[in-house]
Amino acid sequence: MAEVRLLVTRFAPHAQRLTELLNKQGIFAIAQPLLAVQKTDEFDNADRVLAKHYDYIIAVSPNAVDYTDQALAGINWPQSNYLAVGKGTQTKLKSATGQNVTIPERCFDSEGLLDLPALSDLQDKHILILRGVGGRELLCDTLTKRGAIVNYYQPYQRVVIELSGSDLIREWQRKEINGAIISSIELLERLIAVVPLSAQTWLKSLTVYAPSLRITEQAKRWGWSDVQILPGMSDEQIVDYFKD
Repeated sequence: MAEVRLLVTRFAPHAQRLTELLNKQGIFAIAQPLLAVQKTDEFDNADRVLAKHYDYIIAVSPNAVDYTDQALAGINWPQSNYLAVGKGTQTKLKSATGQNVTIPERCFDSEGLLDLPALSDLQDKHILILRGVGGRELLCDTLTKRGAIVNYYQPYQRVVIELSGSDLIREWQRKEINGAIISSIELLERLIAVVPLSAQTWLKSLTVYAPSLRITEQAKRWGWSDVQILPGMSDEQIVDYFKD
């Protein structure tokens, strides 16, 4: 089997941190964030939004926790039933709130959250979702259908990083990259957009490593044949996966 040589496309500084951890284990990886995050106009509303009562507060990404915590600026998080999409988000949310945080047992995405027994009967329950601007509406729509009153707090948004696709392709090919870690369909779409048309065949020859079936199925629809599902997106889970 060929040596794994990875492209890490996560947001900075997460991409750099994961790359360093992989390299320390002898796993070749380079960091190339494709999107950046920045504050939104909602950022300054954290104290007002979280002053309300919520039966459940759900964080869908580590960035959602980080930006909310920054916006609270030392104000205590409210008492609530906290849920997170995955282990990385759970760790950050537990640290920020000092409270227990529930995550799905297996499927670390919206579908996994929706399978939790706690979210089955939600008549007149108030739920706050912490997330970035945009993204899927499945979680909100399903919770609403189950009787919940759902609100968003969106303290950050994703923005495109201007990159030279031809320069990147030359570097990636020179370093013999043969796999890419992709944490969202948005990042997969951005990767396709960055790479010149002349190099799309090479791009689709890479192995896509992603944390959910939804992402790998989309990768297949867009032309990838070699896709692998990661056990999660925490640094520890990814490093352990490639160590094995």
